[in-house]
Amino acid sequence: MIGTATGYDLKYPAQAEWGLRANNSCYSEDKYVCLFHLLENKYEENCLGSDQSSIGSRLVFQPLFNLAECNTDKYQPIVFTTYGNSDCIFLKSKCEEEGVVVYSNDSSGTDITCRRDYTEGYAFVSKPKNGCFCIPSEKDCTCFKVECTKLSPDYLCISDEKIITNVNCEEIHPQIRLLRNHEIDDRHKNKYHQMRPRLIVSSNEFNIE
Repeated sequence: MIGTATGYDLKYPAQAEWGLRANNSCYSEDKYVCLFHLLENKYEENCLGSDQSSIGSRLVFQPLFNLAECNTDKYQPIVFTTYGNSDCIFLKSKCEEEGVVVYSNDSSGTDITCRRDYTEGYAFVSKPKNGCFCIPSEKDCTCFKVECTKLSPDYLCISDEKIITNVNCEEIHPQIRLLRNHEIDDRHKNKYHQMRPRLIVSSNEFNIE
């Protein structure tokens, strides 16, 4: 049996509803799948059986299983499985507080990383393990304004005349800050782009060319 959505736009079921939906549609939680269909531009459910993809990706219908990157606001640090999931599972953190800039946001397998804007006099309240950046989902990234004339990229007070040498953290340049704050939008102009073909194995075998 194959369950399909007709007459309305299907929203993938919440975890608490997954078992009920699966048993009603496919008579089995192992066979039930609900994924975004790229060609139809909506979520659809089916009974193809569970499958999984690599870290940093998810599965979509195109028209059968295929790999796709996570949406820009989510990431997938573990293997994605269609059993109980329709989308990447973790929401990306944001670097939006005062004195905070994006350090890196170029992976759908990890959370965003933030750093304090030393050019505006901000430093970490609690120094992160790395020293240069902080991962909001793992540690409190609170910052404060330092009362000194100038901060180095390593968040040390320096004089205007001092030449900075042996710096561990990279400098923040205005163009780099602008690029990193918008890099996801540029990288995901087509957020559902195909990553690579896959061989699908279910009750019948299909080969996506």
